[in-house]
Amino acid sequence: MIFKRQIKRQKTGFSLIEVLVSVSLFVIIVVSSTEIFRMVIGSQREAIANQNVQESLKYFYEVLSKEIRMARRSDGTCPQVPLNQMFVVINNGVSDVLYFQNYYGQCVTYELAVDGGTQRFKITRDADTDFISPNKIFIEKLSFILNNVGQSSVTVYLEAHALGDKRFRADMDIQTTITSRYYK
Repeated sequence: MIFKRQIKRQKTGFSLIEVLVSVSLFVIIVVSSTEIFRMVIGSQREAIANQNVQESLKYFYEVLSKEIRMARRSDGTCPQVPLNQMFVVINNGVSDVLYFQNYYGQCVTYELAVDGGTQRFKITRDADTDFISPNKIFIEKLSFILNNVGQSSVTVYLEAHALGDKRFRADMDIQTTITSRYYK
């Protein structure tokens, strides 16, 4: 008996269906990875915008707090602040404006002013004017509420956001109350 060996043909390569399935899976993985990477970059940009706004507002509050705490009763030097009063708030149509006399006897004004299309914090001490917020931060609203009963205090409320792409706007609403240390 002669045995015939049957030789089977072995297939080499991949079928069209196998190639389509593997390419589809590869595309899904690459697109998912790209989207995850894009979301991480977007979150990082938003966190940086938040940090920039917080740092700018923190600096403003530090300057304002120090000056309000050291404010003194007006001796009549400042025309906007009546004699023996600590603080005066007047709305100028853009924001509230805080007037007072500081520890050094200077007439001080805190307000919002437009600078190059951006609303920024403006401080005036006697004749010297300066902006203390960067032009990359837009201050929407600034308001002061006075409490002259007992020890004088000023409540400061502001709304601000970083300029740039609206997706990374970083809106901030902050309120704090600062009490004067003047006791006379």
